[in-house]
Amino acid sequence: MERLPFYVGIITLISISLGAIFPFVLNLTPLKNYAASHLPHTHASLTGFLPATLKHPVNILILGIDNSGHPHQGKFTPTEALAGNSDTLLLVRLVPNKHQINVLSIPRDTLVRLPDIGIDKINDANVRGGSKLAAETVSQLLNGVTIDRYVRVDTEGFIHLVDALGGVEVNIPKKMDYIDHTQHLDIHFSPGRQKLNGQHLQEYVRFRHDALGDIGRVQRQQEVLREILHTALQPATIAKVPQIMQVVKENVETDLSVEEILAIAQTVATNNRHQMHLLMLPGRFSSNKEYKRSYWISDSSATAGILSRYFDVQTANALDTQVNSVQPQTLRIAVENATGQPEVAKTVVSVLKKHGFRNVYVTHHEIDTGVDSAGRTQIIAQHGNPEAANAVSSTLGTGQVMVASVGDILSDVTVVIGADLVEKLKLQYDVVPN
Repeated sequence: MERLPFYVGIITLISISLGAIFPFVLNLTPLKNYAASHLPHTHASLTGFLPATLKHPVNILILGIDNSGHPHQGKFTPTEALAGNSDTLLLVRLVPNKHQINVLSIPRDTLVRLPDIGIDKINDANVRGGSKLAAETVSQLLNGVTIDRYVRVDTEGFIHLVDALGGVEVNIPKKMDYIDHTQHLDIHFSPGRQKLNGQHLQEYVRFRHDALGDIGRVQRQQEVLREILHTALQPATIAKVPQIMQVVKENVETDLSVEEILAIAQTVATNNRHQMHLLMLPGRFSSNKEYKRSYWISDSSATAGILSRYFDVQTANALDTQVNSVQPQTLRIAVENATGQPEVAKTVVSVLKKHGFRNVYVTHHEIDTGVDSAGRTQIIAQHGNPEAANAVSSTLGTGQVMVASVGDILSDVTVVIGADLVEKLKLQYDVVPN
Protein backbone atom coordinates (compact mmCIF):
# COMPACT_ATOMS: atom_id res chain seq x y z
CA MET A 1 0.00 0.00 0.00
CA GLU A 2 1.17 3.47 -0.53
CA ARG A 3 1.56 6.60 1.38
CA LEU A 4 1.62 10.13 -0.97
CA PRO A 5 0.81 16.13 0.22
CA PHE A 6 0.27 19.44 -0.27
CA TYR A 7 3.55 20.38 -1.84
CA VAL A 8 5.13 16.94 -1.42
CA GLY A 9 2.97 15.13 -3.90
CA ILE A 10 3.49 17.65 -6.68
CA ILE A 11 7.22 17.96 -6.16
CA THR A 12 7.74 14.23 -5.97
CA LEU A 13 5.77 13.75 -9.14
CA ILE A 14 7.97 16.24 -10.96
CA SER A 15 11.02 14.39 -9.72
CA ILE A 16 9.67 11.03 -10.80
CA SER A 17 9.12 12.35 -14.28
CA LEU A 18 12.83 12.79 -14.78
CA GLY A 19 12.93 9.20 -16.03
CA ALA A 20 16.15 7.83 -14.64
CA ILE A 21 14.55 7.03 -11.31
CA PHE A 22 11.84 4.66 -12.56
CA PRO A 23 13.55 1.55 -11.10
CA PHE A 24 14.03 3.41 -7.84
CA VAL A 25 10.32 4.20 -7.68
CA LEU A 26 9.43 0.55 -8.13
CA ASN A 27 11.77 -0.39 -5.31
CA LEU A 28 9.81 1.92 -3.01
CA THR A 29 6.48 0.28 -3.76
CA PRO A 30 4.60 -0.31 -1.56
CA LEU A 31 5.82 2.80 0.28
CA LYS A 32 4.82 1.70 3.77
CA ASN A 33 2.34 -0.71 5.19
CA TYR A 34 -0.19 1.94 6.21
CA ALA A 35 -3.78 1.28 5.28
CA ALA A 36 -4.75 3.90 2.72
CA SER A 37 -8.47 4.52 2.41
CA HIS A 38 -10.29 3.98 -0.87
CA LEU A 39 -12.67 6.78 -1.72
CA PRO A 40 -16.14 5.88 -3.04
CA HIS A 41 -17.47 6.86 -6.48
CA THR A 42 -14.04 7.37 -8.08
CA HIS A 43 -12.41 6.18 -11.27
CA ALA A 44 -11.02 2.67 -10.95
CA SER A 45 -8.04 3.67 -13.09
CA LEU A 46 -6.71 7.08 -14.08
CA THR A 47 -4.13 5.97 -16.62
CA GLY A 48 -3.55 4.02 -19.79
CA PHE A 49 -0.80 1.43 -20.17
CA LEU A 50 2.84 2.19 -19.41
CA PRO A 51 4.39 4.55 -20.23
CA ALA A 52 1.65 5.89 -18.02
CA THR A 53 -0.31 8.94 -19.11
CA LEU A 54 -3.41 10.51 -17.66
CA LYS A 55 -6.35 9.60 -19.87
CA HIS A 56 -8.79 12.15 -18.44
CA PRO A 57 -8.91 15.00 -15.89
CA VAL A 58 -8.41 13.93 -12.29
CA ASN A 59 -9.23 15.58 -8.93
CA ILE A 60 -6.90 14.92 -5.99
CA LEU A 61 -7.55 16.06 -2.42
CA ILE A 62 -4.34 17.00 -0.60
CA LEU A 63 -4.43 17.22 3.19
CA GLY A 64 -1.59 18.71 5.22
CA ILE A 65 -2.02 17.35 8.75
CA ASP A 66 -0.99 19.29 11.85
CA ASN A 67 0.44 17.05 14.56
CA SER A 68 2.56 19.75 16.20
CA GLY A 69 0.31 19.85 19.24
CA HIS A 70 0.58 16.12 19.90
CA PRO A 71 1.56 15.52 23.57
CA HIS A 72 4.22 12.97 22.61
CA GLN A 73 6.21 14.75 19.92
CA GLY A 74 8.41 12.34 17.93
CA LYS A 75 6.97 9.27 19.65
CA PHE A 76 3.66 8.76 17.89
CA THR A 77 2.88 6.17 15.24
CA PRO A 78 2.39 7.07 11.56
CA THR A 79 -1.33 6.54 12.01
CA GLU A 80 -1.38 9.03 14.91
CA ALA A 81 0.72 11.47 12.88
CA LEU A 82 -2.01 11.65 10.24
CA ALA A 83 -4.95 11.77 12.65
CA GLY A 84 -4.79 15.48 13.48
CA ASN A 85 -6.55 18.54 12.07
CA SER A 86 -5.91 19.34 8.42
CA ASP A 87 -4.08 22.68 8.43
CA THR A 88 -4.00 22.58 4.64
CA LEU A 89 -6.79 21.47 2.30
CA LEU A 90 -6.17 21.64 -1.44
CA LEU A 91 -8.32 20.26 -4.23
CA VAL A 92 -6.06 19.82 -7.26
CA ARG A 93 -7.43 19.19 -10.76
CA LEU A 94 -5.04 18.03 -13.46
CA VAL A 95 -6.28 18.54 -17.03
CA PRO A 96 -3.83 16.66 -19.27
CA ASN A 97 -5.09 17.75 -22.67
CA LYS A 98 -4.72 21.42 -21.68
CA HIS A 99 -1.51 20.98 -19.64
CA GLN A 100 -3.40 22.74 -16.87
CA ILE A 101 -3.28 22.54 -13.08
CA ASN A 102 -6.10 24.07 -11.05
CA VAL A 103 -5.67 24.32 -7.28
CA LEU A 104 -8.48 25.34 -4.92
CA SER A 105 -7.39 26.20 -1.37
CA ILE A 106 -10.04 25.64 1.28
CA PRO A 107 -9.48 27.64 4.50
CA ARG A 108 -9.23 25.37 7.51
CA ASP A 109 -11.88 27.41 9.37
CA THR A 110 -14.52 26.90 6.66
CA LEU A 111 -17.96 26.22 8.16
CA VAL A 112 -19.42 22.80 7.31
CA ARG A 113 -21.84 20.27 8.79
CA LEU A 114 -20.33 16.95 9.85
CA PRO A 115 -22.44 13.79 10.41
CA ASP A 116 -23.46 13.35 14.07
CA ILE A 117 -21.52 16.54 14.92
CA GLY A 118 -23.40 19.39 13.28
CA ILE A 119 -21.71 22.72 12.58
CA ASP A 120 -17.93 22.44 12.68
CA LYS A 121 -14.76 23.62 10.98
CA ILE A 122 -13.72 21.60 7.94
CA ASN A 123 -10.29 20.87 9.38
CA ASP A 124 -11.96 18.63 11.98
CA ALA A 125 -13.25 16.19 9.35
CA ASN A 126 -9.94 14.34 9.19
CA VAL A 127 -9.92 13.93 12.97
CA ARG A 128 -13.48 12.60 13.00
CA GLY A 129 -13.34 10.27 10.04
CA GLY A 130 -9.95 10.35 8.33
CA SER A 131 -9.43 10.90 4.63
CA LYS A 132 -12.80 9.37 3.73
CA LEU A 133 -14.85 11.86 5.77
CA ALA A 134 -12.58 14.71 4.71
CA ALA A 135 -13.19 13.86 1.04
CA GLU A 136 -16.94 13.47 1.54
CA THR A 137 -17.10 16.81 3.36
CA VAL A 138 -15.14 18.64 0.67
CA SER A 139 -17.32 17.11 -2.05
CA GLN A 140 -20.50 18.17 -0.25
CA LEU A 141 -19.16 21.69 0.24
CA LEU A 142 -18.25 21.97 -3.45
CA ASN A 143 -21.55 21.00 -5.07
CA GLY A 144 -20.78 17.29 -5.30
CA VAL A 145 -17.42 17.56 -7.07
CA THR A 146 -15.84 14.14 -7.64
CA ILE A 147 -12.67 13.39 -5.69
CA ASP A 148 -10.68 10.64 -7.39
CA ARG A 149 -7.70 10.25 -5.09
CA TYR A 150 -6.26 11.67 -1.89
CA VAL A 151 -2.87 12.52 -0.40
CA ARG A 152 -2.01 13.11 3.26
CA VAL A 153 1.23 14.38 4.78
CA ASP A 154 2.05 15.48 8.31
CA THR A 155 4.05 18.46 9.57
CA GLU A 156 7.30 16.54 9.87
CA GLY A 157 6.95 15.23 6.33
CA PHE A 158 6.76 18.74 4.93
CA ILE A 159 9.82 19.82 6.92
CA HIS A 160 11.87 16.85 5.71
CA LEU A 161 10.84 17.36 2.10
CA VAL A 162 11.90 21.01 2.02
CA ASP A 163 15.21 20.05 3.61
CA ALA A 164 15.67 17.35 0.96
CA LEU A 165 15.22 20.03 -1.70
CA GLY A 166 17.96 22.09 -0.04
CA GLY A 167 15.57 24.79 1.19
CA VAL A 168 13.24 27.12 -0.70
CA GLU A 169 13.52 30.86 -1.38
CA VAL A 170 10.57 33.08 -0.47
CA ASN A 171 10.04 36.78 -0.05
CA ILE A 172 9.06 37.65 3.53
CA PRO A 173 6.86 40.74 3.03
CA LYS A 174 6.99 42.05 6.61
CA LYS A 175 8.50 41.49 10.02
CA MET A 176 6.92 38.43 11.65
CA ASP A 177 7.09 37.61 15.35
CA TYR A 178 4.84 35.03 16.99
CA ILE A 179 5.30 32.41 19.72
CA ASP A 180 2.80 29.60 20.40
CA HIS A 181 4.15 26.97 22.79
CA THR A 182 1.16 24.64 22.33
CA GLN A 183 1.83 24.47 18.57
CA HIS A 184 5.62 24.50 18.99
CA LEU A 185 5.87 27.71 16.98
CA ASP A 186 8.67 30.21 17.58
CA ILE A 187 8.45 32.51 14.58
CA HIS A 188 10.84 35.41 14.02
CA PHE A 189 11.38 36.68 10.46
CA SER A 190 12.79 39.90 9.05
CA PRO A 191 11.44 41.16 5.71
CA GLY A 192 13.21 40.37 2.45
CA ARG A 193 13.92 37.49 0.10
CA GLN A 194 15.67 34.59 1.80
CA LYS A 195 16.13 30.84 1.63
CA LEU A 196 14.30 28.94 4.38
CA ASN A 197 14.88 25.41 5.59
CA GLY A 198 11.99 23.05 6.28
CA GLN A 199 11.37 24.13 9.87
CA HIS A 200 11.37 27.83 9.04
CA LEU A 201 9.28 27.42 5.89
CA GLN A 202 6.54 25.55 7.73
CA GLU A 203 6.59 28.31 10.36
CA TYR A 204 6.18 30.91 7.61
CA VAL A 205 3.33 28.95 6.01
CA ARG A 206 1.55 28.47 9.34
CA PHE A 207 1.89 32.07 10.56
CA ARG A 208 -1.57 33.53 11.16
CA HIS A 209 -0.94 36.26 13.73
CA ASP A 210 -2.19 39.16 11.60
CA ALA A 211 -5.44 40.76 10.48
CA LEU A 212 -6.13 38.16 7.80
CA GLY A 213 -5.65 35.17 10.10
CA ASP A 214 -6.27 31.89 8.30
CA ILE A 215 -6.85 33.61 4.95
CA GLY A 216 -3.38 35.14 5.10
CA ARG A 217 -2.04 31.66 5.75
CA VAL A 218 -3.83 30.33 2.67
CA GLN A 219 -2.24 33.10 0.59
CA ARG A 220 1.21 32.25 1.93
CA GLN A 221 0.59 28.59 1.10
CA GLN A 222 -0.10 29.54 -2.51
CA GLU A 223 3.02 31.71 -2.67
CA VAL A 224 5.13 28.88 -1.22
CA LEU A 225 3.58 26.35 -3.61
CA ARG A 226 4.77 28.42 -6.58
CA GLU A 227 8.26 28.72 -5.11
CA ILE A 228 8.52 25.01 -4.32
CA LEU A 229 7.52 24.10 -7.85
CA HIS A 230 10.16 26.52 -9.18
CA THR A 231 12.80 24.91 -6.96
CA ALA A 232 11.74 21.37 -7.86
CA LEU A 233 12.04 22.08 -11.58
CA GLN A 234 15.67 23.17 -11.33
CA PRO A 235 18.27 20.77 -12.83
CA ALA A 236 20.00 20.48 -9.45
CA THR A 237 16.94 18.63 -8.10
CA ILE A 238 17.83 15.49 -10.11
CA ALA A 239 20.67 14.62 -7.72
CA LYS A 240 18.31 14.96 -4.75
CA VAL A 241 15.66 12.52 -6.03
CA PRO A 242 16.68 9.52 -3.87
CA GLN A 243 16.51 11.61 -0.70
CA ILE A 244 13.16 13.10 -1.74
CA MET A 245 11.75 9.65 -2.44
CA GLN A 246 12.86 8.42 0.97
CA VAL A 247 10.99 11.32 2.59
CA VAL A 248 7.86 10.44 0.63
CA LYS A 249 8.19 6.79 1.58
CA GLU A 250 8.28 7.62 5.28
CA ASN A 251 5.88 10.53 5.58
CA VAL A 252 3.17 10.44 2.93
CA GLU A 253 -0.05 8.46 2.53
CA THR A 254 -2.04 8.11 -0.68
CA ASP A 255 -4.27 5.77 -2.65
CA LEU A 256 -2.44 6.65 -5.90
CA SER A 257 -0.81 3.73 -7.67
CA VAL A 258 2.74 3.88 -9.04
CA GLU A 259 1.39 4.12 -12.61
CA GLU A 260 -0.85 7.02 -11.58
CA ILE A 261 2.06 8.79 -9.91
CA LEU A 262 4.12 8.48 -13.08
CA ALA A 263 1.24 9.77 -15.19
CA ILE A 264 0.71 12.73 -12.88
CA ALA A 265 4.44 13.42 -12.99
CA GLN A 266 4.34 13.71 -16.75
CA THR A 267 1.36 16.08 -16.60
CA VAL A 268 2.99 18.30 -13.97
CA ALA A 269 6.37 18.37 -15.72
CA THR A 270 4.81 19.49 -19.01
CA ASN A 271 2.52 22.05 -17.42
CA ASN A 272 2.53 25.57 -18.83
CA ARG A 273 3.29 27.75 -15.81
CA HIS A 274 0.74 30.27 -17.07
CA GLN A 275 -1.85 27.47 -16.92
CA MET A 276 -1.45 26.94 -13.18
CA HIS A 277 -4.44 28.52 -11.49
CA LEU A 278 -4.30 29.06 -7.71
CA LEU A 279 -7.74 29.74 -6.29
CA MET A 280 -9.27 30.11 -2.85
CA LEU A 281 -12.77 29.23 -1.72
CA PRO A 282 -14.65 32.55 -1.92
CA GLY A 283 -16.35 33.68 1.25
CA ARG A 284 -16.28 35.94 4.28
CA PHE A 285 -15.44 35.89 7.97
CA SER A 286 -18.34 35.18 10.31
CA SER A 287 -19.42 37.84 12.81
CA ASN A 288 -19.65 37.51 16.58
CA LYS A 289 -23.41 37.84 16.26
CA GLU A 290 -23.63 34.76 14.05
CA TYR A 291 -21.40 32.27 15.87
CA LYS A 292 -19.30 32.16 19.01
CA ARG A 293 -16.41 30.61 17.07
CA SER A 294 -14.77 32.24 14.07
CA TYR A 295 -15.63 30.63 10.72
CA TRP A 296 -14.99 31.22 7.03
CA ILE A 297 -18.43 31.15 5.38
CA SER A 298 -18.30 30.19 1.72
CA ASP A 299 -20.01 32.27 -0.96
CA SER A 300 -22.06 29.70 -2.90
CA SER A 301 -22.58 31.90 -5.97
CA ALA A 302 -18.90 32.83 -6.41
CA THR A 303 -17.86 29.25 -5.64
CA ALA A 304 -20.19 27.95 -8.36
CA GLY A 305 -18.41 30.09 -10.93
CA ILE A 306 -15.00 28.73 -9.92
CA LEU A 307 -16.23 25.13 -9.90
CA SER A 308 -17.77 25.52 -13.33
CA ARG A 309 -14.70 27.06 -14.95
CA TYR A 310 -11.94 25.09 -13.25
CA PHE A 311 -13.49 21.83 -11.97
CA ASP A 312 -16.20 21.07 -14.55
CA VAL A 313 -19.05 21.22 -12.02
CA GLN A 314 -22.03 22.84 -13.69
CA THR A 315 -24.82 24.62 -11.78
CA ALA A 316 -27.43 27.17 -12.82
CA ASN A 317 -25.99 30.09 -10.86
CA ALA A 318 -22.53 29.32 -12.25
CA LEU A 319 -23.80 30.17 -15.72
CA ASP A 320 -25.28 33.44 -14.45
CA THR A 321 -21.96 34.32 -12.80
CA GLN A 322 -20.00 33.78 -16.03
CA VAL A 323 -22.44 35.75 -18.19
CA ASN A 324 -22.08 38.80 -15.96
CA SER A 325 -18.38 38.33 -15.25
CA VAL A 326 -16.96 41.58 -16.70
CA GLN A 327 -18.75 44.79 -15.83
CA PRO A 328 -16.13 47.55 -15.42
CA GLN A 329 -18.37 49.75 -13.29
CA THR A 330 -18.83 47.02 -10.65
CA LEU A 331 -15.38 45.43 -10.61
CA ARG A 332 -13.46 45.94 -7.37
CA ILE A 333 -9.88 46.75 -8.33
CA ALA A 334 -7.10 47.04 -5.75
CA VAL A 335 -3.85 48.76 -6.72
CA GLU A 336 -0.65 47.82 -4.92
CA ASN A 337 2.55 49.79 -5.42
CA ALA A 338 5.66 47.62 -5.72
CA THR A 339 7.91 50.33 -7.20
CA GLY A 340 8.86 52.41 -4.18
CA GLN A 341 7.56 55.55 -5.95
CA PRO A 342 4.84 56.85 -3.58
CA GLU A 343 2.55 58.66 -6.05
CA VAL A 344 2.36 56.04 -8.80
CA ALA A 345 -0.52 54.09 -7.22
CA LYS A 346 -2.75 57.17 -7.16
CA THR A 347 -1.93 57.78 -10.82
CA VAL A 348 -2.97 54.25 -11.77
CA VAL A 349 -6.23 54.61 -9.83
CA SER A 350 -6.94 57.83 -11.72
CA VAL A 351 -6.23 56.22 -15.11
CA LEU A 352 -8.52 53.27 -14.42
CA LYS A 353 -11.35 55.48 -13.21
CA LYS A 354 -11.12 57.57 -16.38
CA HIS A 355 -11.73 54.36 -18.34
CA GLY A 356 -14.93 53.45 -16.52
CA PHE A 357 -13.63 51.40 -13.60
CA ARG A 358 -15.40 53.11 -10.73
CA ASN A 359 -14.46 50.96 -7.73
CA VAL A 360 -10.68 51.33 -7.67
CA TYR A 361 -8.62 51.83 -4.52
CA VAL A 362 -5.03 51.72 -3.23
CA THR A 363 -4.24 48.74 -1.03
CA HIS A 364 -1.32 48.09 1.29
CA HIS A 365 -1.60 44.34 1.00
CA GLU A 366 1.07 42.55 3.03
CA ILE A 367 1.28 39.19 1.26
CA ASP A 368 3.98 38.83 -1.38
CA THR A 369 2.21 38.99 -4.73
CA GLY A 370 5.46 38.68 -6.59
CA VAL A 371 6.41 41.19 -9.23
CA ASP A 372 8.72 39.09 -11.39
CA SER A 373 12.45 39.62 -11.72
CA ALA A 374 11.95 41.77 -14.79
CA GLY A 375 9.80 44.18 -12.81
CA ARG A 376 6.70 43.37 -14.82
CA THR A 377 3.30 44.43 -13.51
CA GLN A 378 1.07 41.62 -12.25
CA ILE A 379 -2.69 41.68 -12.88
CA ILE A 380 -4.15 39.16 -10.45
CA ALA A 381 -7.56 37.56 -11.01
CA GLN A 382 -8.31 37.17 -7.31
CA HIS A 383 -11.47 35.07 -7.75
CA GLY A 384 -10.55 33.16 -10.88
CA ASN A 385 -11.98 35.53 -13.49
CA PRO A 386 -9.23 36.10 -16.08
CA GLU A 387 -11.58 38.11 -18.34
CA ALA A 388 -11.77 40.80 -15.68
CA ALA A 389 -7.98 40.83 -15.27
CA ASN A 390 -7.51 40.95 -19.05
CA ALA A 391 -9.85 43.95 -19.26
CA VAL A 392 -7.71 45.80 -16.72
CA SER A 393 -4.48 44.74 -18.43
CA SER A 394 -5.81 45.92 -21.80
CA THR A 395 -6.71 49.31 -20.34
CA LEU A 396 -3.27 49.78 -18.78
CA GLY A 397 -1.50 48.46 -21.87
CA THR A 398 0.76 46.12 -19.91
CA GLY A 399 0.80 43.55 -17.15
CA GLN A 400 1.01 39.78 -16.83
CA VAL A 401 -2.35 38.23 -16.00
CA MET A 402 -2.32 35.46 -13.41
CA VAL A 403 -5.08 33.50 -11.69
CA ALA A 404 -4.19 33.36 -8.00
CA SER A 405 -5.80 34.29 -4.69
CA VAL A 406 -2.76 36.16 -3.38
CA GLY A 407 -4.03 39.70 -3.96
CA ASP A 408 -6.29 41.92 -1.88
CA ILE A 409 -9.06 39.62 -0.61
CA LEU A 410 -11.76 42.28 -1.08
CA SER A 411 -10.88 42.79 -4.74
CA ASP A 412 -11.91 41.08 -7.95
CA VAL A 413 -8.61 42.15 -9.52
CA THR A 414 -5.39 43.28 -7.85
CA VAL A 415 -2.86 45.32 -9.83
CA VAL A 416 0.72 45.03 -8.54
CA ILE A 417 2.56 47.92 -10.18
CA GLY A 418 5.94 47.16 -11.73
CA ALA A 419 8.53 49.26 -13.57
CA ASP A 420 6.93 48.55 -16.95
CA LEU A 421 3.71 50.32 -15.95
CA VAL A 422 5.65 53.32 -14.68
CA GLU A 423 7.27 53.64 -18.11
CA LYS A 424 3.86 53.36 -19.79
CA LEU A 425 2.53 56.19 -17.65
CA LYS A 426 5.46 58.37 -18.64
CA LEU A 427 5.04 57.69 -22.37
CA GLN A 428 1.24 57.64 -22.76
CA TYR A 429 0.10 60.15 -20.17
CA ASP A 430 3.21 62.31 -19.80
CA VAL A 431 3.12 61.44 -16.12
CA VAL A 432 6.34 61.06 -14.14
CA PRO A 433 5.40 59.84 -10.66
CA ASN A 434 7.67 60.90 -7.85
